[in-house]
Amino acid sequence: MRRGPAVLALLFLLVVPAMASARSDPWAKAERKPGFVGLIASKLNEEAWFVPGGPAADGKPALLKARVFRPAGNGPFKVAVINHGSPPDGASRPGMGVPSYRAAAEWFVERGYMAVLPLRRGYGEAGNWPETFGPCRNPNFVAAGKATADDIEAVVRYLRTLPAVRKDRVLLVGQSAGGFGVVAASGRNPEGVFAILNFAGGRGAHQGEDADENCAPDRLVQAMRTFASGAKVPSLWLYTQNDSSFEPALSRRMADAYKAGGGNAEYLLLPAFKKEGHNMFANADGRALWTGPVAVFLKKVE
Repeated sequence: MRRGPAVLALLFLLVVPAMASARSDPWAKAERKPGFVGLIASKLNEEAWFVPGGPAADGKPALLKARVFRPAGNGPFKVAVINHGSPPDGASRPGMGVPSYRAAAEWFVERGYMAVLPLRRGYGEAGNWPETFGPCRNPNFVAAGKATADDIEAVVRYLRTLPAVRKDRVLLVGQSAGGFGVVAASGRNPEGVFAILNFAGGRGAHQGEDADENCAPDRLVQAMRTFASGAKVPSLWLYTQNDSSFEPALSRRMADAYKAGGGNAEYLLLPAFKKEGHNMFANADGRALWTGPVAVFLKKVE
């Protein structure tokens, strides 16, 4: 199926919903150190933070901008680290803002989670992008996933030092490239992580002249099997019937490869969502599809 520029633009706006068009940037003039920067909005206790990520150019941990939503009270809270996707067109990365996924974050807050949404290295700025998988004709998806996992793991380590966080109840959530990243992190069994939610995870979609190709589906499947090695954390994988990035046959192959490699995964193919199922998690209306099965899964593992 031919997917032109209009579809790519829609994917970018919904897969990576937080753009630099925000009215203000509370991180811009704040002291660059880990922790609270300022209040963004009183609703949902929405806050701006910096959190440590993977290594920067100088080898020290990068400081990532993060949006945090907190339940009322002082905790300690379960925490959901929610990881964003990546635009099909790499030129769009510098224009990204700190993710919000507000409808999803609200759902987690209602369940007693502190929701933390970091903006990973190489997004929202020009310069080095550690998550690159290289040329589409010869992609290294494993290396790309490991780079995403570096940021995720560093954020988890930092959050577990905070009195407001329950050290044994960290939930990893990821959408698209973020979903691929949380799967990549699963093989590391990060301390404190009790479960993983993979929403439409994968890499290398919407490439080629007509933006309708995946770089190397077989390598994507192989990467999932690689990430499964040693993974013990239970995970739920959610895809839709009309995901143009990772069609049902491919998403099922990825999940099967992960399980064959020893990973603990439940795969769920949900009905079609609007015109583009890949955007289910980013769109507020998508909650009607995913919150039910996620609630059932969490009840088993929380």
